[in-house]
Amino acid sequence: MKKLVLYIFLVLMWCNVAFAERVTWGFSGDSCKEFNGNKDKFGKEFDDIFTSEMMGFLTGINTYIGVNDGNTDRVKSLDHNSQEYAYSNITEYCRKNKDSYVFFGLIDYYESLPLSE
Repeated sequence: MKKLVLYIFLVLMWCNVAFAERVTWGFSGDSCKEFNGNKDKFGKEFDDIFTSEMMGFLTGINTYIGVNDGNTDRVKSLDHNSQEYAYSNITEYCRKNKDSYVFFGLIDYYESLPLSE
């Protein structure tokens, strides 16, 4: 029994160390360098997957703010721009900031949006 507990502990410790660099799940946690490489490597498939992930990330920020505030006074209008515009904004962010991270670009984009009415 002690060995089983030890093995479980070691596996969990390895998982913590192996994934310590991930700030978010998916491509939004990647560096811009990785983002640019994946975009070039996988093309439209990457575009489609990341667009979905981007929508979830931005919705999550909005939901977090609304829940914490207990109201919608500070939530943003996520449909102010098209999904294509938002995606091109992140692509441009990563083109200009190769040493940065995708989620910083997503947060910058989120902060640029107007408040929801």
